Amino acid sequence: MADLRYPEDYHTYFDPKIYLNLFYQNFKADETEDGSVLPFVKVFHEFWSNFKPPTDMEVRYLEFGGGPSLMNLIFACPKVDHIVFAEYTEANRQAVKAWAAEKPDAHDWTPLIEIVVLELEQERGIAAIADGSSVALTDKEKRERVVNRANELKGKIKSIVPCDVTKEPIVQLDSDDVAKLFDVVTTSLCLEACVSSEMHYKNCVSELGKLLKPNGSLFMNGVLEQTFYFVGQEKFYTFSLTEQLIKEALNEAGIEIVKLVTIPVDYTKVADCKSLFYAYGRKSSGKTGK
Repeated sequence: MADLRYPEDYHTYFDPKIYLNLFYQNFKADETEDGSVLPFVKVFHEFWSNFKPPTDMEVRYLEFGGGPSLMNLIFACPKVDHIVFAEYTEANRQAVKAWAAEKPDAHDWTPLIEIVVLELEQERGIAAIADGSSVALTDKEKRERVVNRANELKGKIKSIVPCDVTKEPIVQLDSDDVAKLFDVVTTSLCLEACVSSEMHYKNCVSELGKLLKPNGSLFMNGVLEQTFYFVGQEKFYTFSLTEQLIKEALNEAGIEIVKLVTIPVDYTKVADCKSLFYAYGRKSSGKTGK
């Protein structure tokens, strides 16, 4: 039986390559497949498709505890201008930096970018033209759109910084970002992996809310009633979340819930979770963020 690894063990035992190859390799898998991230592909597309960014200012976006994953950012890219990527471990931050620097050993996000750009956003490679009709994209045009999205995202990731839910502040922002609030904050498969109690979870959601502008959007997704998950042979602790706790945390943080959905799953090979969830809401205009 594998020893249970706790948040402080991520620095030593969490391997970003194993994690990415396990969960972020086959984006065509059936969504019922054990450990499939396809449900989250649909969720991210829904959230970012419906997100209405301010039109008269730079749109600032924070991804909190992103691990080595760029998944959420690929969807967010057309809607935001300034991305801050916050992550706990140096190895995971380096994995993101390696992709941005186009290093040969970096994880290949092209398959997901193709799905997002050519299927979800462009209706399977069909482009609209001026007279209202449509025309199929050529292979060259498809490749150009995929490359353009990758390059656009690299340009919009302005900083990659440490974060830690046991410290204050929980994000170590660069000097250019300190005291500047965000239009959107997202966190995916993160808080349940690093909090130690219901109060700790609520405090973290509150801290994320403080980083938002009034009327800004907070998006969270993760797992319910999970106590562990595997990355290769390593078994990692998870705090067991409930739908009620998530509602309470958002309400107490001054976040008006727009949507909260649970999705039953059977991930017996990689975890013991009962359901996936996603939730998003808006920060009350009466909250200052301080």
